[in-house]
Amino acid sequence: MTGSRRPGPVAAARLPEVTGSQAGGRWRGAQALLPTLVALGLLVLVWAAATGPVRMLGTTGARPDVPDAVPSEAPSATPTPSDDMPTYRELTRGVRATADLSWIGQLLAYTVLLAVCLAGYLLVRSLWRNRWRRPEKPADVPFDPTPDVALTEALARDAAEQLVAVEHGGPRDGIVACWLRLEEVVASSGVPLRPAETSTELATRVLQTLDVDPRAVARLAELYREARFSEHPMTEDSRAQARTALRTLHEDLVRSGSLR
Repeated sequence: MTGSRRPGPVAAARLPEVTGSQAGGRWRGAQALLPTLVALGLLVLVWAAATGPVRMLGTTGARPDVPDAVPSEAPSATPTPSDDMPTYRELTRGVRATADLSWIGQLLAYTVLLAVCLAGYLLVRSLWRNRWRRPEKPADVPFDPTPDVALTEALARDAAEQLVAVEHGGPRDGIVACWLRLEEVVASSGVPLRPAETSTELATRVLQTLDVDPRAVARLAELYREARFSEHPMTEDSRAQARTALRTLHEDLVRSGSLR
């Protein structure tokens, strides 16, 4: 058995949105025409009040002479038709009905006046909408400041202590102590942590912004994570790699003029 198809739930849910948008568009259009209709109505009222009744039809031709009625001294008891009174045909003889088109000129004049007023209104509205406005304050874009000279000077002052720390205790302890000293220097530079960023990630990011070999910084961070979170024994070879990466960092700072 076949019948008319009913709209599905999605289509039925969208019907009110389409109807509401169409109604909203019609209402906005009516609001845009409302000032024009009001102005037109006011001008028509002013025109009607200024001109008075408008004669659509006029008459031409000579006005017939109508004899003045002579009042009788005493009314007669029984009125009788007078042979001296003219008939309607005689009164309208030679009179032709003509159209009085003078009101068209007045209507055109008021239409031009209405057009001028409407154009002035649209011009003023356009000037008002496009008037100069104070520019909005640009949104603050967060950025990480580049470490200044204070960071490189702090690294220079702490270079010897970093080399001493890498030799402290076993390979695991030495690598961890060396990296923690680097973290303390970076933290003293005032660069804030990003959301969900650890101090190790902060130190790695800040050190890589310097004019140094980023591979040395990455190797030091990798050795630190291995020494800190792994359970297998660390060898002297790992300590030597950390020492080499640390010396490369210092040499790059010397070459850039930051470390003497």
